Amino acid sequence: MTEKSITREALLASFGALESQFTSSLKNAQALEQGFDASRAKLVQAISSHLQNAQKSLPLANPLQAPLNNFVATMTQTSREWDVKVAGRQKGVEFRQGFEDSLLVFVTGKVKSGKSSLGNYMAWGHTDPTDDTKRQTLPERYPKYQSHAKVEVEGGDRPKEAEKKREFRVGATEATSSIQSFSLPGLTWVDSPGLHSLKEENGNLAREYLDHADLILYTMKSDAPGRASDLAEIRDLIHKDKRTLLLLTGSDDIEEDVDDSGDLIQCIVMKDAARRAKQQDYVRGELKELPDSNKLEIVSISSRYAQEHANDQAAFLDSGIGPFCATLQDICQSEGVKIKQSVPMRNLHHFLVNCENDLEPYQKLIAGFSPVMRKLDESLENQISQHSREGQNDLKRFIDTFFVGMENSRDDADRINSQLKNFNSKLGEKFQEITNERLQAIADDLTKEFQASVKSTYQHSLLTRIPDFKLDTITEQVEAGIRSGTKKRNAGIGSLLGAGIGFLVAGPAGAAVGSMVGGGLGSATGDSASIRYRDVQITVGDNLQDIRRKLLDTHCEALDVLLQKNSTNLWQEFEGSIKTLLNKLSAEMAQFDSELQKILNKTQLAL
Repeated sequence: MTEKSITREALLASFGALESQFTSSLKNAQALEQGFDASRAKLVQAISSHLQNAQKSLPLANPLQAPLNNFVATMTQTSREWDVKVAGRQKGVEFRQGFEDSLLVFVTGKVKSGKSSLGNYMAWGHTDPTDDTKRQTLPERYPKYQSHAKVEVEGGDRPKEAEKKREFRVGATEATSSIQSFSLPGLTWVDSPGLHSLKEENGNLAREYLDHADLILYTMKSDAPGRASDLAEIRDLIHKDKRTLLLLTGSDDIEEDVDDSGDLIQCIVMKDAARRAKQQDYVRGELKELPDSNKLEIVSISSRYAQEHANDQAAFLDSGIGPFCATLQDICQSEGVKIKQSVPMRNLHHFLVNCENDLEPYQKLIAGFSPVMRKLDESLENQISQHSREGQNDLKRFIDTFFVGMENSRDDADRINSQLKNFNSKLGEKFQEITNERLQAIADDLTKEFQASVKSTYQHSLLTRIPDFKLDTITEQVEAGIRSGTKKRNAGIGSLLGAGIGFLVAGPAGAAVGSMVGGGLGSATGDSASIRYRDVQITVGDNLQDIRRKLLDTHCEALDVLLQKNSTNLWQEFEGSIKTLLNKLSAEMAQFDSELQKILNKTQLAL
């Protein structure tokens, strides 16, 4: 802190001289912020659309619903937080727009830390100005008061109270519950509700506008400077690159004295220099981790003492107000214009960095899909095995029921073959039904949409044709009767023929010989009597059970193959759709981040 001392009037003259130079970069910052808003809206709309479509395509019981819901909830929360941040920024920007020709000095600190008293002193030269004081003020030094945002809390100031009374309210526990200001050429002085107020709304309101100040004066009562809550607020301001001056207010004591009449009176005296220096060193020591903490500007002041000793140069210097005004003048003349120009862009830069940090959870959310997908894959394998077993049992019951009904017709091959032919088409329909039912059950666990690629491509003609039913038979001979011999018949014929031939050759004697010879020859050409047999086909079995087993084996194997094949197709399609979703989400995030980085680079270059 410089030991130079100037009066309040000299400080106000310095601000007035720079009024024409206080032009800000607010328009440039607003243009960049509009670009961010467009990118943000595009991101939220795109991701919301992708997630909603994915949610609709999945059954409620699908495990992927959980990470999808987390993503939706996080995106919704982030979008809501961004809306709040943007709305808060918009309030501040609109507030700042009214003070483009002045340095915006924002006074903040805890309740009852001397903010309003200091503001009144800077406006009028008195901590609690009277109407006479106001009437005696020169027109060019007459402050213009304005009331801004307000929260309705018990005990707070009334609507537009500062504007109507042309001063800040002091004395009450919760004196200020609104953002209020006064303006003089080149200077806008803003008074705010106390931080860490019993009314949380007061502190929240102050923080909404704090970021949009050019210069921040943080007040702490000298009775207890450097409390943890104060230090936390100061650290936050410094980390945000806010130009901040620390004020230890009320650096005075009340002592008793005797006036000229001998009456006991109370006098205000400054705390001795050693105590003030010790308090400043303590605060600086508590903030030693901050960059350039040894350069922190900390001023011990007493507005009331300065008011009472305005015409005593030494006492005015001792009040700390003179050095405080000199410090403000140095800041105004050396940094004021630069601060005014850089604050909007710096605010936007920090806002965007904060938004960038909000994107970090999304990569974790995207990565969170992988373990769920692995579990789904494992679960699908178990489901395929289960549905294959159940489907095969259904086929077995259907086939067995048919073959049980064939038992009574096993001796009629034609009838059974006819029934088998009819059963062949029914079995094909049943196979198709069971296959698609099982595939549908598997698909329902993954996705609501039963894709065409999942349906069974079964063609019954590709399976083994039902074999013809055949009876197993053997041939046996059975007795058909007795067959007569031909010897006696042939002998008689031979005798007659021989006798005739002998009679012609030798007469009666030749006939006798011929008859004997012919009878012998005829007997030789005949055979004896025998038993007659016929062939008979005897059924010893059939292939009906072989057909049943073949049909069962073939169709059960085909069912398992089809479930495996089509489930694999289903998984590949499902996995592909999820990967596509994640790729889309990642691409949207990457695109937004790229656009955000470009805007951040522009804000950085402008600082």
